[in-house]
Amino acid sequence: MSAPNLDPTSPPNSDPTFRNYTSTQAAKYAAHRLSYSSKLYETVIHHHEKTGGQFNLVLDLGCGPGNATRDIAGYFEEAIGCDAGEAMIGAARELGGKTKSGKDIVWAVGSGEEFMGLEEVREGTVDLITVAMAVHWFDMDKFWAQVAKALKPGGTVALWTRGTSYYPHPTVPNRSKLLRIFLNFERNILAPYELLPNRLSRDMYDNLPLPWNIPHPIPSSILPQSQFLKLDYDRDGILSNPESDDFFFGGREVTLQQAEKSLETASMVTRWREAHPEAVGTEKDVLKLHMEELRKAMGGNESMRTGSSTTIILVKKASET
Repeated sequence: MSAPNLDPTSPPNSDPTFRNYTSTQAAKYAAHRLSYSSKLYETVIHHHEKTGGQFNLVLDLGCGPGNATRDIAGYFEEAIGCDAGEAMIGAARELGGKTKSGKDIVWAVGSGEEFMGLEEVREGTVDLITVAMAVHWFDMDKFWAQVAKALKPGGTVALWTRGTSYYPHPTVPNRSKLLRIFLNFERNILAPYELLPNRLSRDMYDNLPLPWNIPHPIPSSILPQSQFLKLDYDRDGILSNPESDDFFFGGREVTLQQAEKSLETASMVTRWREAHPEAVGTEKDVLKLHMEELRKAMGGNESMRTGSSTTIILVKKASET
């Protein structure tokens, strides 16, 4: 396989993996993708509310099977989940979901760059746009232009991702070795299957194109740079709050089996398996080898407490004066 393209000036990002998922893959993704903590949603909602945001309509882009959509919908009267993958939206519709008012969540097939073309989305009607671990796949120039149109005055965009999902908690035995194994798997073994979007996410959106540094910048009178906020937590596995005994968004006890099932949803693992079909299901599978290395380092333990680094980007649309 050719080296990954890490040039930010290259052609727009696209997601060659998730949008082509089969219904079976989408169902597995829904079942094993890690959820987000209530504290993350509370952080987003608190900022949205204190900066004048309303709670009528939320639009979740790149929603996949709708895991985050269902969580955030509970704060709003109406909710739309949108994803470019037909199988993902099929899985979302099977799982369903309700809003705060008891209405069904609306599910739509569409991209993160052309959502204004959906009949469910009208100009100036969306209170909150969320993108959970997906905006790095979008053409950001087109995305921000659509955001500027869709958001209501005073509306909010919330983008978040995990830099790394499996940092061992500081109290985990043999933590240093386990951390080296996790990082080697992500940053070396899977590196040939990493695309620019993967790197943007892993680097906690430090280099994500924002409304003011894209080819066609959005005026600050519409999306004020002065109201931009980037919140980083637990970077490199170092707890953000030294007085806390846990990751900012909470740690969780994860079994080896759970970790394996979750890592199977990573796009880089999917691409490795597409490149090595003969190894899939054998002891030479990249994930099987990784899990065996972890198992040995854990010394007979079947679970460990883990957490993730997390970043949240919050952008506001100017209120009407």
